[in-house]
Amino acid sequence: MNTTYAKENKTIKSQKILVLVSQFWFVIAVLGQWIFAYYVTTFYGTAAMDGDFQKWNEVLPHGYTEGATISNIVVGIHLLFAVIIIIGGPLQFIDKIRTKARSFHRWNGKIYIVTTFIAGFSGIYMILSKGAVTGWIGDVSVSFNGVLMMIFAVLAWRTALQKKFLVHKRWVLRLFLAVNGVWFFRIGLMLWLFIHGKPVGFDAETFRGPFITFLGFGQYVIPLMILETYFRVKDRKIALEQLSMSLFLFVATIATGVGIFAATMGLWLPRL
Repeated sequence: MNTTYAKENKTIKSQKILVLVSQFWFVIAVLGQWIFAYYVTTFYGTAAMDGDFQKWNEVLPHGYTEGATISNIVVGIHLLFAVIIIIGGPLQFIDKIRTKARSFHRWNGKIYIVTTFIAGFSGIYMILSKGAVTGWIGDVSVSFNGVLMMIFAVLAWRTALQKKFLVHKRWVLRLFLAVNGVWFFRIGLMLWLFIHGKPVGFDAETFRGPFITFLGFGQYVIPLMILETYFRVKDRKIALEQLSMSLFLFVATIATGVGIFAATMGLWLPRL
């Protein structure tokens, strides 16, 4: 009896630790994403208001093409929706908002799902019409990311209508990670450069190489794999697995923080 109680108590404690560490990662990630949203709004928004759309091409190659009205509008919509998604998305996971502001949670969720679906579609359109900086492999990886965003958005909407709220929450979490693939790419790249102090595994001029190929798919595959492992460990409720996952997530949180710092100082602040 005492042994069973002690085992259950240990599992409860390890589960609390796992939740706390995952919340710690979430807070660090959201801060980093909001810094990115501020950068996108300031850089691209200021250039648009000044009528200097060519400035977009300093960061987003072929982002603006003279005379290509439809293509330019798609890029503008994609950037606008990116800011809406980055700012509004994390609010869906705050318990107090979900329980005390249910109407806001529902409407913000609808906007989030619709905008992520459109962002996924517009991202694929941009790749097909303009191509990725990283070449045809980048075209494939980014397009697949867009497809996943649309699939996850549909499944998140469907499970909400079916009132399968636990399943719905998990699809929204998958959507949250997939839609932030671009952000993961940037902090992953800057973390890599921060560690090595120079380009390793790719050519800085052509932006081609095995590491860029790995990161092109890893920007969403790795976060999604970690999330699925987190779900499995949380559901199994085995103390040792939960503690191991907590330690892994803590290390991942530190790496995320360093990547955010490196991206902020090396990519975003210098352009503002």
